[in-house]
Amino acid sequence: MTTTADVIVVGLGAHGSSAASHLARRGLKVIGFDTHCPPHTFGSSHGGTRIIRQSYSEGPFYVPIMLRAYELWEDLQERSGVELMRITGGLSIGDTRGKGTAGIRASAAEHDLPIDILTPEQIHERYPVLHPNEHMEATFDPRAGGLFPEPAVQAHLDEAVNAGADLRFDEPVTSWRPDREGGGVQVETKSGTFEAKQLVFTAGAWLPELVSKLKLPMWIERQVLFWLEPKANADAFKPENMGNHGWEYDPGYNFYAQPDYGEGVKVALHHNGRSSHPDSLDRVVTAEDENALRKQIERYIPDLNGKLLNSAVCMYTDTPDLHFLIDFHPGHKNILLVSPCSGHGFKFSAVMGEIVADMVTEGKSKFDLSNFGVERLLSEESQAACPPERRPYATV
Repeated sequence: MTTTADVIVVGLGAHGSSAASHLARRGLKVIGFDTHCPPHTFGSSHGGTRIIRQSYSEGPFYVPIMLRAYELWEDLQERSGVELMRITGGLSIGDTRGKGTAGIRASAAEHDLPIDILTPEQIHERYPVLHPNEHMEATFDPRAGGLFPEPAVQAHLDEAVNAGADLRFDEPVTSWRPDREGGGVQVETKSGTFEAKQLVFTAGAWLPELVSKLKLPMWIERQVLFWLEPKANADAFKPENMGNHGWEYDPGYNFYAQPDYGEGVKVALHHNGRSSHPDSLDRVVTAEDENALRKQIERYIPDLNGKLLNSAVCMYTDTPDLHFLIDFHPGHKNILLVSPCSGHGFKFSAVMGEIVADMVTEGKSKFDLSNFGVERLLSEESQAACPPERRPYATV
């Protein structure tokens, strides 16, 4: 027996849950699949808190999308009655010889966003537990804050189901193919065959393998998260006293810290993790992992370098330029590839569902997505940037 729908969504984490919600609330018949039961700890949408910020160092072209995400997070929070976002303000502390704070300045200038620029002395005066060096400066974003990923994913899933979506958990997609006669797509799972007019891939780290014939130059990066108990001045790390703060401690090398929302201060190195496959990710946190982070904590936030409360492992799915992939499959214009990735995508998930719904129903988005096209990833330059040994799928 074949089950039919308007749209099939593969992957129901941050962006897939949002896509299913927006599509179903527009009246489309939606079937969604996930290999696990989200919200879960096997992908990239867990860890208690995520950062949201509007002055975007990664490029001014993200800002209009980000501003819409704020509106949609506020709407979802109001509808769900669950706290999904808390605005605390946030610092981006960077080496003046690097690119981070310069990117924030550019985004703020282009979109007239309020930021404060702080010298090392001003950073320490405002936040005495922070110890930047003489080569650093900070930008303070008053609208930065924290998102709570697990309840956020659950809120989108609940809305999708309430709007009529058929969401199937613990049901991996085993194959898919275009329906040459009907012009749609067919998807196979353990339950049988499913047909739809359109297919949306929001599978995170599993996307490159699901469309392996494209040989997308994407790789999976192991990331380790830690929660620490401050060894001194614990109140200084509460969200009412300090927001999130990211540090570019050397050009191209970063770590971040988030306030203590009740489970300790979340800290992690950002990028430079070792490559992996999503199905064989090493989830054992080692002393080497911990020591690498503590070295930077002791250097810049010594009062935080206390007892380890918890740790976890997640994944980044990286593109060579670290920008998103949001585009139709080059060979099938009814198949949408959605990977807002590279370690900075979760905050966009509220708006990503709206973007998906617009592209599915109208064939385009109201936002400029030209920086996120698939063709750039198929270029020789991008292919060379991701050697075969780093790719999470067999080169076939």
